[in-house]
Amino acid sequence: MSGPVPPRMDELTARAALRSMAIRRAHEPPYGWELYSPFRVVVTGSLDNVAAWLTAAEQRDGQTLPIRVIGMRADG
Repeated sequence: MSGPVPPRMDELTARAALRSMAIRRAHEPPYGWELYSPFRVVVTGSLDNVAAWLTAAEQRDGQTLPIRVIGMRADG
């Protein structure tokens, strides 16, 4: 799976790095791109999917979680 890297890859890579994440080609079907942290893959799909996830995360920066989310337990 080689070929030219899309020109917007540099911009997306820089945005991902601000969140301690990186972008790589997906190793499993459906092939595409993965936005990942050292612990998990966050998004798999096209670069549009990666850009949309980063945009949504950037829009949440600085906003606190609603009380109903803060008060919930992780186990149910």
